[in-house]
Amino acid sequence: MEHIWSEREVIHSEMIWLESLTRDTDLVVPTPLKNNNNDYITVINGVNCTLLKWVEGEQKQIVPFVTEAGYVGEMIGKLHKHSSSWIVPLSFTRPVFDHSRIIQSLEKLRELALKDELNKNEVEIMAAAGKRALSMMNDIEKSSGNWGIIHADLIPSNFVFHEQEARAIDFGACGVGYFLFDLGWTFSYIHPAFKRHLLETYAKHFELPHNYVEKLEGFFVAAQLETMHF
Repeated sequence: MEHIWSEREVIHSEMIWLESLTRDTDLVVPTPLKNNNNDYITVINGVNCTLLKWVEGEQKQIVPFVTEAGYVGEMIGKLHKHSSSWIVPLSFTRPVFDHSRIIQSLEKLRELALKDELNKNEVEIMAAAGKRALSMMNDIEKSSGNWGIIHADLIPSNFVFHEQEARAIDFGACGVGYFLFDLGWTFSYIHPAFKRHLLETYAKHFELPHNYVEKLEGFFVAAQLETMHF
């Protein structure tokens, strides 16, 4: 993994966002706990460690029903609503999920194709899709309505279901990016028949942008490339 994920400032920033979500929303998230020195980070044998409260819920390999998809949409909408109005501290340090990571992913794919480790024709198809996604991203003007702190890994293994809600866990990949990026990742694991209901519940808490269907297709592709990059 890239060393940035284990840096003290980066981990501390994750804890700061979790603390804010716990304080300012009704979302149930892994709440960070401070040590006896009033710090979120405890260094043990040179490793930056944190302690978080356990989140009760049932983990599922997929989102099995349309009802659960609605819970997921509501959860993501609340996350993005908070992020859009949150005043990010000056010391906040998290990775940025922008066009540069997509470019890096495409470069890696081409390198593997040249080594005959991947099918060249398939890589060209992914490269063409990636270029279209990049073009779309570059045309979006960043604003508080579409850009902010995102979870960046909202897949079934990273949220649990408890009664009538979905609860996000494992914020270790969170960073700065387009809100639709989060939905692009989630859509990789949502049955097509459930997507409309997910977006309807999402929109009850956070407004979807104009022409969001086309944009979501682009961010779906971008999410796949980011996963390959990882």
